[in-house]
Amino acid sequence: MQLIKNNPYRILGVKANASLSDRNQQANLIAQYLKIGQSAKLDFDITPPLEPLIRTKELIDLQPSRIFSTEDKILHSLFWFVEANGIDKIALKHLTGSKDIDKALSDFEKGCRGFEISPDSYSAILNHSTLQIIAYKQHKDLDKLKSAIAYKFDIVTNTTTLALVKDLVAADGMNTDVQKILKLAMPKLKELLKELIPSENTDKLLLDIFKSNTVIYPSLRNQVIEALVEKITSKVNITEVEREKALKGIYTSEILKDVPAMGALLIASVKTTLNEIANLLGESDAVYTETLQKVYQEVNYCGILPFNKMIDKFNSTEGKASEKIRKNADIEVIVSLLTKAKENLNDVSIPIKTTLLNNLKGISGFKSRGNCEFCQAGIPGTMNLKVKMHKMTGLSQYTYFKDGGLKLGCCSSCKKKKVLNMILSRLIATIVYVGFCYIGGILLIIDLLFARFGIAKWWYRLIHKQIYYNNVKDHPTIKEHQSEGYEFGML
Repeated sequence: MQLIKNNPYRILGVKANASLSDRNQQANLIAQYLKIGQSAKLDFDITPPLEPLIRTKELIDLQPSRIFSTEDKILHSLFWFVEANGIDKIALKHLTGSKDIDKALSDFEKGCRGFEISPDSYSAILNHSTLQIIAYKQHKDLDKLKSAIAYKFDIVTNTTTLALVKDLVAADGMNTDVQKILKLAMPKLKELLKELIPSENTDKLLLDIFKSNTVIYPSLRNQVIEALVEKITSKVNITEVEREKALKGIYTSEILKDVPAMGALLIASVKTTLNEIANLLGESDAVYTETLQKVYQEVNYCGILPFNKMIDKFNSTEGKASEKIRKNADIEVIVSLLTKAKENLNDVSIPIKTTLLNNLKGISGFKSRGNCEFCQAGIPGTMNLKVKMHKMTGLSQYTYFKDGGLKLGCCSSCKKKKVLNMILSRLIATIVYVGFCYIGGILLIIDLLFARFGIAKWWYRLIHKQIYYNNVKDHPTIKEHQSEGYEFGML
């Protein structure tokens, strides 16, 4: 609370609107005490509640330069006491005499007139808010502290009351404006908040304090957001440099862990900052989505680039050496990174999201690529099984796979089993259909004359689906095309 404890007006032992002659007189008085080795006890020490001051000749000589400009005088008066009317005089007398904070607060509150900023209330509000800040260590009421600070700056950003403050404490000074005062005051205010509430995020506090101040809030919010975005950008850039350094040179299996770990660290390190931006702007704001895109683009690089480096090595190697690279490729960290990224982007729509999903899909299937996709036993899936599928594209219009159907990769053993199921389904369907026709010949006549063998087609498709298709439907390729709208069989 150095802004108040070491306020130049306090060091000189005067109120903020004391005249130059009064300030000089007090300085001389303090100097006389110092000569005889004593410390002057002055009314405006405000001790207690403030801690005692240790004054020196050098400290006293320094103060005039601290309140030389108009802006300096206004700033330090904001965080001290002024006497603009009779109410101020009475309340200050109680404060400097009895040191009764509660009584002084009550006296000042009478002049605050409901804390509506006006020429009649501004000085009492300044005094009340200063005392409320001093009393924070006792009452620990954060809302009172924030309100006290907000009131001070409501006075500064009000053209009428700023002019009154200027006339009161710097009548002989040059004219000033709000922005000059804010430029000087905001850094000091940040220091004050860090001293009083070190556990709180200062930027967040400031935004909360000034949320109703139409002069301060917009520019403050922009400054805070710019700082947050820059913080994230810096971490993304650092990750990019480290990632590029790790990927230089020949392929080693370590990069499949080390580089994705950089991406995971990036996600963790920017999480809180991204949430702060989202809370300020909303998740649909362009600044937030562009920052998110920047982060997850680098996360994607941390996953796909080491994988691609391994693939390049895999493709440039032949035989057992190539198979060894594939089997020894530990891609679990990459899959985990991209899965985490996908989960984090579930509720947002940014360009990198599609890329991440496609990369996750391709990388996840790498370890089993070349294996039978039915039994997953590591047996080479060099055989092709064909399954007829179609998808409706319009009224009575559809598309289908030619050359016998959709090709499914599998091993020879699984192909034999599935082909056997296909043959069995046709055999069972034929036996049952012929049996019904033999027992009741009328079925064949109806199917031939009226349904044009529609009953037979329906029956064959039903049995084929139950015995054959239900045994191949879990193949990844089948699932993929089902999600695209394809159905079993032909129309």
